[in-house]
Amino acid sequence: MATKSLRFVLVANWVFACFLAFTALVFWDEDTPLPVQGGVVVGAWDKGRPAGEVRADVERFALEHHITMGRMTSELDGGRTLYLVDGDPAVGAGEWLQGRYTDFSHSARTVVRPFDEAGEREPTGRYVVFGSDGKAAELTGFFTTHGLTVTRSFTRWSLDPRDLLIQDSQLVALGMMVLVSVAVAAAGVLVGARAYGVNRLHGVGYRGLLGNDLRQIGTWWAGSGAVALVAATGALSFYNGLSNFGLYLVVALAIGAALVAAAVCAHALVLLLMMRLRVLAAVKGELPGRSAAAVAYVLRVVTVIATVVLVQQAISTGLDLGRRSEVFAAYQRAGATSKVSLGNVWSQDDQQAIRARVGSWLRAEDQGGHLLLAGRQYLQGAGSDLVFVNDNFLRDQPVRLADGASFVPDRPTALIPPQLWGRRDEVLAGVRENPSLGPDVAFAAVKSAGSDVFTYTSAGVGPAQARSDDNSFATDPVLVYLPSRMGLLTDYGYMAFASQARVLFPDPAAVTSAVDRDPALGAFVVGVTPIADQAAAEQRSILQDFRLALFSSLAGVLVLLITGVGAVLIHTRRNAQWIFARHVSGWRFTAVHRSLLAFEAVVTLVVLGWLPYQAWKAGRDLDEYRALGIPAPFEATPLGAAEWAATGTLAALTAGGVLISLARAHHRVVRDGASEA
Repeated sequence: MATKSLRFVLVANWVFACFLAFTALVFWDEDTPLPVQGGVVVGAWDKGRPAGEVRADVERFALEHHITMGRMTSELDGGRTLYLVDGDPAVGAGEWLQGRYTDFSHSARTVVRPFDEAGEREPTGRYVVFGSDGKAAELTGFFTTHGLTVTRSFTRWSLDPRDLLIQDSQLVALGMMVLVSVAVAAAGVLVGARAYGVNRLHGVGYRGLLGNDLRQIGTWWAGSGAVALVAATGALSFYNGLSNFGLYLVVALAIGAALVAAAVCAHALVLLLMMRLRVLAAVKGELPGRSAAAVAYVLRVVTVIATVVLVQQAISTGLDLGRRSEVFAAYQRAGATSKVSLGNVWSQDDQQAIRARVGSWLRAEDQGGHLLLAGRQYLQGAGSDLVFVNDNFLRDQPVRLADGASFVPDRPTALIPPQLWGRRDEVLAGVRENPSLGPDVAFAAVKSAGSDVFTYTSAGVGPAQARSDDNSFATDPVLVYLPSRMGLLTDYGYMAFASQARVLFPDPAAVTSAVDRDPALGAFVVGVTPIADQAAAEQRSILQDFRLALFSSLAGVLVLLITGVGAVLIHTRRNAQWIFARHVSGWRFTAVHRSLLAFEAVVTLVVLGWLPYQAWKAGRDLDEYRALGIPAPFEATPLGAAEWAATGTLAALTAGGVLISLARAHHRVVRDGASEA
């Protein structure tokens, strides 16, 4: 017989399957457009030819081999651009170039453009392929023979979890739901032991009992699934106009089938074990219901801890995203500011040629006001960042002196923060070690401490930056102003900073114009890429992690609510007789269910205390690092409004869901007391 417990878990499985399928497709769509079948990630290239030539060769290869493929780039506004080659008419990608592509997720905004509009960007990054899986392998072979290093290839529907894009948090949520399905289905058999015993008394064997249960399970599963999928269809029609609905339906059915298979297997196994009991003992209900309740409570504890961990991950990822908002805003303000890619250096003669050609060109661009210098180094001894800047840098980020006056760029000057002013001789000694500077470097004190300076690149410099994920800002650096008109850096200095993405062009057209005028320069300057591209890719990755953590934590909360309802259901069905008896004897609701309520009180305390405990533990670890004089690999994370709000909401949902379910179940037992008893 399909008990109430089993019917409940079948419905819960469908709700969870629809939700998890949605989160999976959202994650897939945010990673790559859903029609993608595979792709490759190019991590490096030999810079043997200009980026424009490499791009043209890739496009020509795709057209000749009938491959529809594209290169994906991220934008700082949260969208992405797909530079597309429509090499296979069967894919139907021509319509996408006319603006007819619709994303599954609202958080993924894809703009499709022709492949040649990628311009002179470096050819590194992610390339996606539409159509058969073999096309991605062909593209990989082409890349490896043309100076591009493929660091990873992926296929959408392989068995590799990295290709399926199922992350740990999604697997945790799915595993929690499988445990719930198994436990509630098994508990349902134990609770229905008396009914099974009566059927056995009438001569019904294991096959008969299981066959009858499977028929009822199939009917209930199909009916509840139809209702759940119709509801999901209606929701998706409003959300995205049923974009990629066929794929969503397949994923939801697969998850639903996996969950019901786990529940049915548990049901069949426990029923087989129960058949070993004597018929008379089963009819008398001597099978201890405590085992079912114990399983429910243990599962409840496991899901509570797992859900709290998922919520903690979502909070920490969200806070990290918030902390980086200033970084992304700075890159957005930088606009089209671009770095240059230098290449075609294969010998000592090439080294000398690029130093002379590129160095002198960069000096001329600096003197012409076309270049932005942000040459970042680490100042040994002072434990501070040292940033060489020019007029364009100070135009975008003006500096005030200690007396409040604006610094007027005039002569080479070291701008020293207050905390290093007492060590200015040591600082100046380090600055003057640069071969470009003589003893005529002036110095001045800047106004305040604790100021952050945007350095246009996230690459860390020195041990002071080793523990930070993003180093685009330098806190209280020593700024060394070098007047652009003087061109003080050596040829090697200009070229070295350019190779580190610390010599930038606010207008990348200045680079392409120079290359067009001087073919010899074009042999070494092989690409020009906006610095915002890398920041946008990092932003997309962090946003993706945050949304995945958020969806997974919501899935965990859903499982947590399901376990609460399941525990209540098992509790009331197992104890229906004495619940009714105690009620008619005048016992209060809290007294009747004191054991369950006490357990849930402990659960609520765990939910409320988990994050404070983690913060306390992190504080103890930080104290140990400070005592040893070792830089900590993480920063203190004080509990703020967001953490307490999330904790309180989770605790309210946890306790509230159980109380509402218990009140409804108690009322049903009281109302139908005679039949329940």
